[in-house]
Amino acid sequence: MQAAAGSQPLISPQGTLAASKQRKVALRKLAAKSILTNAPNEYTVVKGDTLWDISGRFLSRPWLWPEIWQVNPQIENPHLIYPGDRVALVYVEGSPRLQLIRAASKSTTPVGTIPAELIEQFLVKPLIVTKGDVNNAPYVAATEQGHLIATSGVHIYARGDIAGSRYSIYRPGKSLLDPDTEELLGYEAIHVSNASLVSAGDPSKLIITSSSRETLKGDRLMAADAPAPATYQPRAATTTESGRIISLVDAVARAGQNQVVVLNLGETDGVQNGDTFSVVTNDRLIRDDIDQSRSEFFTVEGDESGIVMVFKTFDHVSYALIMSSTREVRLFDKVMSTASQL
Repeated sequence: MQAAAGSQPLISPQGTLAASKQRKVALRKLAAKSILTNAPNEYTVVKGDTLWDISGRFLSRPWLWPEIWQVNPQIENPHLIYPGDRVALVYVEGSPRLQLIRAASKSTTPVGTIPAELIEQFLVKPLIVTKGDVNNAPYVAATEQGHLIATSGVHIYARGDIAGSRYSIYRPGKSLLDPDTEELLGYEAIHVSNASLVSAGDPSKLIITSSSRETLKGDRLMAADAPAPATYQPRAATTTESGRIISLVDAVARAGQNQVVVLNLGETDGVQNGDTFSVVTNDRLIRDDIDQSRSEFFTVEGDESGIVMVFKTFDHVSYALIMSSTREVRLFDKVMSTASQL
């Protein structure tokens, strides 16, 4: 919406800058309060460590480490940490800082944010598709020699716009609905197989190179993307929007650490890879059947049950990994950003 002629914008650039500075100060204060009482003065990084693990040795809120990370311009790539490096907790004018001390001989591979194998499968396969994606995608029209199903090594024939050489084949799965508005946010894509183009045409001929389940007529094709980098910088999400967990991957009603969940927050809400959210159990309405002189019902507020980090975003949803959990994470639990709690 445009401001009327001669009027001032609702938020001036100066106001936005001031708000950003205030948020930065608030996050730094919160990070300072998160220093563990038993935090070491110094820690030497070993092979197998992750950035989350290292930060967790110093902070009760590991995702706030960027707020107190002291960048040394004399160190090449100071945001990368390698086995053998030392991370020191120092104080500058009374404020805590995490300082990198580079090892004399640097390893060739920096530590990752999280173990890459936990999310690799989600980075190379389609996850969420819209109704338009399904309607417009090329589809399997026939299989070799009229077989009802096809597996690795079998040829398939597809119709539609085939432009690439490698494809993921998927089947639309369950619909993802916003639990509050009942809006259709998309469909989970069930990965079926991978295929390579043999010859283009109508139909195009492809060969299935690997399978996770049988390929059927009507399954859809999506050009295979290059794997996304499996390195993320965990940080406090900038969005103040709260959301919910709308799906548990490979789980029915509850999940725990290192499992994947789907949030009803996405790029349109300002969510980015690396954003962290607190998981909060839903409020409960309890009936008091002990003392009839009081109100019959009372509300028990939800408790924080875990932390999730977003690793893949779409327009209206995102995939997140449960980084830690103190109790079961449940379907439809709330997710809240640190920004909304400042």
